[in-house]
Amino acid sequence: MVPKRRDDPMINWNDFERAVISNLNRDISRQSNPDQNDAIQSPLNHSLFVVAGPGSGKTTVIALRVLKLIFVDDIDPSNILVTTFTRKAAAELRSRILGWGDQLRRAFIRQPSYHHIGNQLRRLDFNRITTGTLDSIAEEILRDYRAPGTPPPVVIEDFVSNALMIRVGLFSHGRHNNQDLRNYIANLRGTSWGLNISGISTTLREIKDRFYHDQINISQFRDNSNHPGIPIACDAINDCDLELQNKLFFDFARLEQEFLTRLRNGTLDGFLQDIRFVLVDEYQDTNLLQEQIYFELTRVALRNRGSITIVGDDDQSLYRFRGATVDLFQAFLPRINDNLGIQPTIVYLSRNYRSTPIIVDFCNGFITLDTLYQNARVQNKPPIIPMRSQPYTNYPILGMFRDDVNLLASDLAQFIHGVIHGGGIQIQDPQDNQYTISINPQHGTPADIALLFSSPREFDTQGRPRLPWLLRNELTQLSHPIQVFNPRGENLEAISDVQVLCGLILECIDPNNNVQNNTNLPQVAIDMFDTWRRRARTYINGNPPPTTPRSLRQFVNSWQSRTTLGRRTWERKIPLIDLVYKSITWLPNMQNDIEGLVYLEAITRTINQAGLFGDFGGQIIFDPNNLRLGQASIREALWNIFVPIATGAIEIDEDLLETLSPDRINIMSIHQSKGLEFPLVVVDVGSDFRTNHHAHAFKRFPRNGGKTCNMEDELRPYSRLGQPQRAALDRAFDDLIRLYFEAYSRTQDVLLLVGLNSVRDRIPNVGTGWGRKGNWYWGCGLHNLIHI
Repeated sequence: MVPKRRDDPMINWNDFERAVISNLNRDISRQSNPDQNDAIQSPLNHSLFVVAGPGSGKTTVIALRVLKLIFVDDIDPSNILVTTFTRKAAAELRSRILGWGDQLRRAFIRQPSYHHIGNQLRRLDFNRITTGTLDSIAEEILRDYRAPGTPPPVVIEDFVSNALMIRVGLFSHGRHNNQDLRNYIANLRGTSWGLNISGISTTLREIKDRFYHDQINISQFRDNSNHPGIPIACDAINDCDLELQNKLFFDFARLEQEFLTRLRNGTLDGFLQDIRFVLVDEYQDTNLLQEQIYFELTRVALRNRGSITIVGDDDQSLYRFRGATVDLFQAFLPRINDNLGIQPTIVYLSRNYRSTPIIVDFCNGFITLDTLYQNARVQNKPPIIPMRSQPYTNYPILGMFRDDVNLLASDLAQFIHGVIHGGGIQIQDPQDNQYTISINPQHGTPADIALLFSSPREFDTQGRPRLPWLLRNELTQLSHPIQVFNPRGENLEAISDVQVLCGLILECIDPNNNVQNNTNLPQVAIDMFDTWRRRARTYINGNPPPTTPRSLRQFVNSWQSRTTLGRRTWERKIPLIDLVYKSITWLPNMQNDIEGLVYLEAITRTINQAGLFGDFGGQIIFDPNNLRLGQASIREALWNIFVPIATGAIEIDEDLLETLSPDRINIMSIHQSKGLEFPLVVVDVGSDFRTNHHAHAFKRFPRNGGKTCNMEDELRPYSRLGQPQRAALDRAFDDLIRLYFEAYSRTQDVLLLVGLNSVRDRIPNVGTGWGRKGNWYWGCGLHNLIHI
């Protein structure tokens, strides 16, 4: 049932526009900002397809369109549903809607012409707007509208799903040693180099998610398999799915499938009856399953005399490797017309309020350099228009290229030091214009600088230090040491503090390896356990503070003997999480260092979520009358918690990095930088590329489609999507172009490209401006940089 509307608007549009300009300092007038004005003012029953370039204010548009529906069109907040891609973006959007909504409400209450609806304005509850990621909304709705007597959905995180795949899909049936499976995974990856258990598990999870995302007919895929490894992969995936079903758990893909099923079978009609307006951000990273969900929601919204607004930019689609299908964005208009019979209005947000004109021009030039890529873009898309207001300095684009990575790290560290502590770096362009690059000492911090990498890993697969580690080392040795924030620099299991902490826990719960030696664990995990234990014993022998009221050695001995230092008897059940928090008493980095806190969060989340799958709930049992029970609880902890960590199944993902360090330089992946902006951005375009070697071609100038595109070609024939229209190699180039476009467009003031001279001089690289014309390289865009 849809609430009744008044015939007249609650707030006049002109008054709304003036209030936004004067109270929110957002000029959305038609004279100043016709694009945003069109999107916000559009009639409530007009569906919109908003193509929003970087820095164009799409969050502003979404928030103000929501508030326009409420204030001008008199729509009840409960009739509006807004989704976006990440939890952080959803929290920011919700905060903006709530904050701006309250500011505008107070402004209207103060206006004499609206005194007669003062009580109505005061009663507005913006919290009734449904906002969040699609997954969080699905979880909330399935919980609130479940059948009587049924449990609420329990959703596991991606890292736990990966750990489950290792334990149930691989180890429990010995599939981790199956050569057919390994060969199949290697074929998808294009190489067997570096293929380990974590890599096999990750690929199987990607296939599993694509089964859902692309709505694959699994039986047809399996029956038509042309590789002996495919049935084994399907069995591993099926076992993992059955484990989730038996435990009544959901990973994100199953959650979305359940949400779609219930949208269609009528069991969510109580929720749907109020939905009139659907707004979707970051639609370019939608998959087929999610498209079907949005279409079902829109079907109801249209029936309730509402509309849908989708916002996105195909040039910023980065998540093909997670199942996103950018074609759904590019073909949104015909697809929604075919499915729902509507013709949304297209609105281009092309005015960039973030970056200086030189950076905007650079981004425009880069995204149009490759002629073949233009066929993969929304047609007739206008270029980005620089609209940043003064004051600003129009710095030239900079380049720093050196003969080896050590010299590059040293010189880059000196540059950063000069910008932060040295009074600024002086540069000069070919027209003899002088510039000073510096961080404002009163308002700026090192966090104004971001260093973006395709991967922030500090060591390569052979253990050699990469630029992120070398730079960290150089910065901490300066006269004014500068700290960096890069918690994803190493695998979790290899981080020193993590090794000590895990080793301490193993020493406490399983002294002398008694349970470990009598458990059939994978050798790779046993080797890592042994490394952890050695690190822990060395740490204990160092007698770290505090030593009173008890030392670390006394604490560990107490656990090993299951005796307390006082008169109190040993508890029968002790949550493993309690042991973790007590152990970090002797690990100061886990208490005070922001990177250490991220590692601690990863471990505690693993323990908490792994406890959902076990019989002991993450607890260690001590029962002198039933020693086998205690051993079983330890064995469960080894399998469910420590084997996944030891085998690399637990990663530091974006969800653990919702807040960046406020006083450190941020080193991050380009994917992680999505939605962020920084005054000074350093983009690594080639510090790893000493030679034109085929092994790293996919990172700079692809020679084939790679794993993600191979997987698409493998699975899409069994989906309604059908085979991708663009060749795998073209899609690989598309994704690399979008990746660097995303990186460059994060910049507000100063953009610095860094790499080796080999990349500057001769090695083809999309990031440095190499384009394609047929099979030939053409042009290199470095000639426009100011080299420092």
